[in-house]
Amino acid sequence: MNASASPGDTSTPVPDKTAEAILDAASRRFLHYGYGKTTMSEIAGDCNMSPGNLYRYFPSKLDIAEAFVRRLRSDHLEELRKAAAAPGLSTADRLGAYFRTKLKLAYHRYHDRPKAYELSQEILKERISFASEWEAAEAMIIEDILNRGAEAGDLILQNPTRTARLLQDVFFRFTSSAIFFEGDFDGLASELDEVMELVLDGFAWRHAGFVREA
Repeated sequence: MNASASPGDTSTPVPDKTAEAILDAASRRFLHYGYGKTTMSEIAGDCNMSPGNLYRYFPSKLDIAEAFVRRLRSDHLEELRKAAAAPGLSTADRLGAYFRTKLKLAYHRYHDRPKAYELSQEILKERISFASEWEAAEAMIIEDILNRGAEAGDLILQNPTRTARLLQDVFFRFTSSAIFFEGDFDGLASELDEVMELVLDGFAWRHAGFVREA
């Protein structure tokens, strides 16, 4: 059984017990030694199997790495969904909670689990479609927040799908490793909140019926 997911599948596949053991063993090595210093022979040895048998489950080390990152990203998506679906929040609070949670996950993964962050970047570089899959999955959560806001009368939207993508563009800075040494988390979160206020002002301006002339 090959436990790696198909390129178009953003879900985390459910591998059998042997594949799960392989993934667990590989994960420990990736997080301790890093992707580049881990070999298929070492992973096979940790699982008490031959390299040939290992290749029956995962055709390459990159396939194991992708399965590992998909597991991490699946947990990441679940955290974002929970933040966006918390009861009693206004539309503005839901958007703020979503993007603050995304910043928190990226910031702490970079600082607390650097090998996992490096591995994620390796997958994004080697398998370009992976980034598009996860951007689309996250955009769906944002779009759901926007649609709920429109239904509640908080927002006026012409194209929620396009608006969700544009919001990803606006907040892209807060997912880039380039900023993670500019300040501590609280400082970056405060900056994100200021950007969010500008976005919300724009929504409010449109809701009031004002449209900027071209």
